[in-house]
Amino acid sequence: MSSLKEKNKRILIVDDEVDVLDFLKIYLESLGWEVTTVPAIRQAFDELDKQAYFLVITDIAMPDMDGYEFISKIKEKNYGSQIALMTGFGYNPKHTLVKIYKTIRYPCLFKPFNRAKVAEAVQNAFDNYNNGSAAQAVDPNSQN
Repeated sequence: MSSLKEKNKRILIVDDEVDVLDFLKIYLESLGWEVTTVPAIRQAFDELDKQAYFLVITDIAMPDMDGYEFISKIKEKNYGSQIALMTGFGYNPKHTLVKIYKTIRYPCLFKPFNRAKVAEAVQNAFDNYNNGSAAQAVDPNSQN
C-alpha cells in the first residue's frame, strides 16, 4: 500500500509480548477502535500491505528488528500511518528514546499502561491522520 490514505479506525499493534497485545486489543476495541495485533514485524508489514491503518503502535525492543528500524521502514514504504512507540523501560534520562527524541518525535506509551494516556494518544493519532498532520510530539519526561 503506498501513501494512499483511507479513512479508517484501524490500529495495528506490534509487540512480542502476548499479554500486551491482548490487553491493548481488548481495551482499544472497548473504545470502538478496530485492532489487529501481531507478534512480529514481518507480520506487521504483511498487514500494512493488505490495508491502511491510521495508527501503528510498536514496541521499541523487538527480537527481529527494533522499533526504530521498523519506523524507518514504515516511512520508507510511505504507508501514511501515524506511529506511537511503547516501552517497558519507563522513563530514564539515559534511555535511547530520550537520546534520539529530537529526531523521533512520536508519542511513547510506557508499560504498565496508563489507560487515559493510551486513549489520548490514539485519539490524537486519529485526528492527525485525518487532518494530514505529522505525529504529535509527547514529552518523554511524562511518566504515565
